[in-house]
Amino acid sequence: MNWQDMRERALRLADLFRRRRIDREMDDELQFHLAMSRQKYSNDSDARARRDLGSIEKWKDACRDVRRFRPVEDFLRDLALAVRMLRKTPGFTAVALITLALAIGANTAVFSLMNALLLRPLPVPRADRLVMLRIQPDDYGYSFPYPLFTYVEQHGRVFSQVFGFTARGFQLRGANGTERIDGELVSGQYFTSMRLAPERGRYFGPQDDHPGGGLNGPVAVISDRFWRVRMGARGDIVGRKITLDNVVFTIAGVAPPSFPAAEVGERTDIYVPLALEPLVDAPYNNIAGGFHSWWVRVGARLRDGVTPEQANAFLRATSRQAVVASADDPKMEMNHHKVTELYLVTEPGAAGFSYLRLRFRKPLNALMVLVTVVLLIACLNLATLLMARSAAREREMATRFALGASRGRLLRQLLTESMLLAVTGAMLGLAASPALSRLLLTFVGSQDNPLYFDTTPDIRVFIFTAAVTLLATALTGMAPALRSTGRSLQQRMRESSGGLRGVDRRHLGPRLLLASEVALALVLVTGAGLLGYSLVRLNEVPLGFEPRGLVLLSLEMEKQSRDGDALMRVYHEVADRLAVLPGVKAVSYADQLPISGSWWTENVGLPGQPQHELYGHRVGPDYFRAMRTPLLAGRPFRWSDTDATGRVAILNASASRLLFPHQDPVGRNISFDMKTTTRVIGIVGDAKYTALRDAAPPTVYSPMTQDVKNRPSFVAMMRVDGPPTAAITAARAIVRRIAPEIPVPVPMTMEGMIAESIGSERMMATLALFFAGIALLITGVGLYGTLAYATERRTGEIGIRMALGARRGDVMSMVCRENAAIALGGCLAGLGVSLLASRLIAGFLYSTSPRNPAVLGAAALLLASIAAAASLIPALRASRIDPIRAIRYE
Repeated sequence: MNWQDMRERALRLADLFRRRRIDREMDDELQFHLAMSRQKYSNDSDARARRDLGSIEKWKDACRDVRRFRPVEDFLRDLALAVRMLRKTPGFTAVALITLALAIGANTAVFSLMNALLLRPLPVPRADRLVMLRIQPDDYGYSFPYPLFTYVEQHGRVFSQVFGFTARGFQLRGANGTERIDGELVSGQYFTSMRLAPERGRYFGPQDDHPGGGLNGPVAVISDRFWRVRMGARGDIVGRKITLDNVVFTIAGVAPPSFPAAEVGERTDIYVPLALEPLVDAPYNNIAGGFHSWWVRVGARLRDGVTPEQANAFLRATSRQAVVASADDPKMEMNHHKVTELYLVTEPGAAGFSYLRLRFRKPLNALMVLVTVVLLIACLNLATLLMARSAAREREMATRFALGASRGRLLRQLLTESMLLAVTGAMLGLAASPALSRLLLTFVGSQDNPLYFDTTPDIRVFIFTAAVTLLATALTGMAPALRSTGRSLQQRMRESSGGLRGVDRRHLGPRLLLASEVALALVLVTGAGLLGYSLVRLNEVPLGFEPRGLVLLSLEMEKQSRDGDALMRVYHEVADRLAVLPGVKAVSYADQLPISGSWWTENVGLPGQPQHELYGHRVGPDYFRAMRTPLLAGRPFRWSDTDATGRVAILNASASRLLFPHQDPVGRNISFDMKTTTRVIGIVGDAKYTALRDAAPPTVYSPMTQDVKNRPSFVAMMRVDGPPTAAITAARAIVRRIAPEIPVPVPMTMEGMIAESIGSERMMATLALFFAGIALLITGVGLYGTLAYATERRTGEIGIRMALGARRGDVMSMVCRENAAIALGGCLAGLGVSLLASRLIAGFLYSTSPRNPAVLGAAALLLASIAAAASLIPALRASRIDPIRAIRYE
């Protein structure tokens, strides 16, 4: 196409928006020609002039044809006709729009969450140049020891900036007491890497990222939200002092509202230099832990001209040297790998980092498959309904053919109707998708641990929705349009004229579509049933403790001044006060909560014998009574178990069998790290520790009252009968009165923690069941609608059958056989596909076979019941037909 053709098309397109002006100009020009013709004749000038010029309206039509942009004008005419046709059948239109809105809305909602979690780039310039560094083999992941991070920061020649970061909760001391603030420890090149100017003041840089702070002492950068909400948006904020974790910081600047947290999903209020970690984490020191403390996540910005492939090639050549140079001992082994085997790779970092990606990537991909199946079911359902509806338009199509319409023209008209339905349904679905996305977020996060993902639609969501809309248009409209326009004119006129309008049994298209819809619905229902049954089995797993009624209050003691016996007296006083609250049956403490995702291990064995790696747990007196874990032998811990009375421990049953097979361990000695000798005073039942899917591990329990150092923090555990609200309010007041210098604890429940630990399984099962319900509803509507249309078309035939002696039961049986055959064929096909597809979700199942016959049978029975229910109303309606009226109807 040359420039002149493009210009002509552009002018024709522009003419569509100025028709009135063109018509006025055309009328003026034709009147001018008429006036000039009149001047040529003296007698009868007007009649001769009009005769010479011809019909003015004809000339107008000719001029319009020259300037017409036919594709757009034809489309607008088709669109107007489609609107009129859909308005004539409001019931069908409403069902179609609701079906498409649910299907497309579900697809858009799931994709919006995937976009927020996996795809949306950080709002920084040239985010595509950001990378995340990862340690290989995969056992190590994204956490670096501080020496390795600093080595990469100094020697990463392929990077313009290398930055480290890690999320931290800070204790902010103010006039109203101490409160917990979400923040990040970030290195000096972090803000430079993001390339966003501060809203006020300045960012800190490498000159501030030093132990003890830079020349101006410890500095911090606050978020725009913190500045406005907590600091009243005061103009003199730069230079003001705040106290974090007993360290006085000077506010250097305010980050802009769009400034992102590198750890996506977290809300960061305060940024502190990474090198100040020993100050804010005191009495702990991860930096001093060196190669044995893995806690820093590392990102980088590639130098201009360097590709990710070149960066990985550089790291493959140099990173092993970096790891060895950072290690205390080049010959040491960690996680069954030698230090010399470790190396670094880069991964795309445009979307930042989130540990939730590792946890929810596979569930979200599986969920995307589920909603795609829902979309296919919806499209097959509408295609089937449109095919049935097209039977009522046979006369219309035949008339259009007779008047000269081409098959392509009619195809465009019918596809325009499908496109109008798909676009309108997509708009409704897109409007509902933000609410659905927020609902999905409740499964990813929790009330105790909220997440902050931006799920607002962006260009990727709009492109995805447009692609889904085009797919829906093709799937819903193509088969009905081809069938409606595929026969000859003579055949159409013969079928549409008078006589009995029975359904043509030779066309299997509608039946195949409905059978396919039933098969897909069965696959979805089977998958949902397996996931739901697996979730039930997971919730029925014996935990070794009773989570119901267990309220948790985290006491962050590491920043207050007391330690040793003085700190234990505080814990003892808090426990005594909590124990007398109404409804509280037991109170204790724990350092690591079961199923919390956090644990440690201890090297334990008999004195002088090889050590075993056991899970370690420090707990308070009455812990096993509060948890309702059975005490099998010996006694529990007491407040009198101090270092002066000798070290003691309690083993669970698995640890007892491991260390003392066929022996009674009570009263026997064990050793920790072949150094500390400890007496076993009791045996308790096994309890889950890391995850519900994992077996209860061998565990050794130590009393919180012994080996007290570094101001340990514990979680207070209250066993409460009845609603816990009053007890929680009173408990928070007690803690604030006894320990006013610590943050007021945020209450949690053990049930909530367990629910969060199986969040991916719960999300998969709940949403699969929801989408399976939608699929069943759509399938039922499709079966009912198609059978109702077919029954109406056979009114005359049914009337004749009844006039010839057919009974109502025979008519009902004849009508129901239509859906019975479709449902049976679809169920058989669906069972075969389900057996193959169930292997795809086997990794999400717990204690459930992906070929569970009970679930497969129940799913098939449910589909059969839906088909029977969808057949009932058309069958009853057919059985009540009056033969005389039916014959007259034809």
